[in-house]
Amino acid sequence: MAPLPKAEASTVRAIYGAYEAQNKPRDGRSISVSTLAEECERKLFYDFRWVSENETPQGRTLRIFESGNIEEDRWVENLRMIGCEVVDRDENGRQIMVEACDGHVRGYLDSEILGLPEAPKTIHVGEMKSHNLKSFTSLLKDGVRIAKPLHYGQLQTYMYRRGRSRGIYLAVCKDDDRLYAERMELDTEYVLRLLARADRIIKSNDPPSKLHEDPEAKMAFACQWCRHRPVCHHNAWSRANCRTCLFASPEGGGSWSCARFHKPLSIDEQQAGCPAHLFLPGLVPGEQIDSDEESETVTYKLANGEIWIDGANDKTVAA
Repeated sequence: MAPLPKAEASTVRAIYGAYEAQNKPRDGRSISVSTLAEECERKLFYDFRWVSENETPQGRTLRIFESGNIEEDRWVENLRMIGCEVVDRDENGRQIMVEACDGHVRGYLDSEILGLPEAPKTIHVGEMKSHNLKSFTSLLKDGVRIAKPLHYGQLQTYMYRRGRSRGIYLAVCKDDDRLYAERMELDTEYVLRLLARADRIIKSNDPPSKLHEDPEAKMAFACQWCRHRPVCHHNAWSRANCRTCLFASPEGGGSWSCARFHKPLSIDEQQAGCPAHLFLPGLVPGEQIDSDEESETVTYKLANGEIWIDGANDKTVAA
C-alpha cells in the first residue's frame, strides 16, 4: 500500500486562499507584447477576441507571479548598486507603457538602463525574468532567442517602440540564485514582421488555422495546456460578448465600435454583450448554411448534425 500523502497545513491553505480571493481575473484590452511571438496565431486571435473563460490561477501560482515581481525590484537595486541609472517608471510613477497596432498591442517595460559596464554610454531596454533550473540551463545553452522566443519578441518590440538600438535580458535562477545577462541589438525586420502578423490577426474576423490538427500529437504538447483547447479542438461554444460578435470591430486608439447600434463600446459593454449578438461564423462549431440580413439571423449546421439559427432562439435547434 502506498503511503498516504501528507495533508497540507491549514496555514498554507489559508495563505493560498488569500491570494486567490484577492485575484480578479479580467480580460486583456489588447494583445500583450509578452505574447506577440506566440507560435500559435489562433491562440492570439482567441485571446484578443475573449473566446474562452478567464483562467483562475491557484494561490501557489499567484505567489510565483509575485515572486517574479519581487525579483524585478531586486534587479533594479542590483543595477543601481553597480552605478547604473535605472528608469522603471514614467513621470506619473507608472510603468512605462508601449503600444502598437493602433493601440491593440500593449505592454509595459521593466526598465531602461544607462551605465552598463559593457556599454556605459548606451541606453538599454531591460527585461528581467526568473527561471527554474531546467529553464535556466536551457537559457545558458541556447540564448534568449532560441530558449525563450516569447521573451525575445517582447524585448525586441520594446526596443523598437522606444527607439532604442540595444537591449539586455537579465535572468535569475530560482534554484541557486545564479544570474545571467545577454545583450542584444535591435532586429527591426523581425519586429516589423511580428507587428504585421499581429495587425492581420487584429483585423481578421476569422480564426487563423490551427497550429496542430491533432491536439494529442507528440508535437502538439502546447495544446495540452491551452485554455482555448475546448473551443479549438472539441467544438465547445465560445463566450458571447462583443468581441465574438459580427457587429463589433476594433478601431484606432485601442477602441471598439458596434455597427449594429452605431456607437463606441466601453470595456464593460464589450464584456456584457447584448441580445443582438451574432457569433463570428468561424467561432460556431459547425458550417454556415444560410443568413437573413433583414431578420438578422445566421443559420448553421452544427458539428453534431443539428440545425441552429443564431439570432433566433439562442442555441435552440430549429424546427
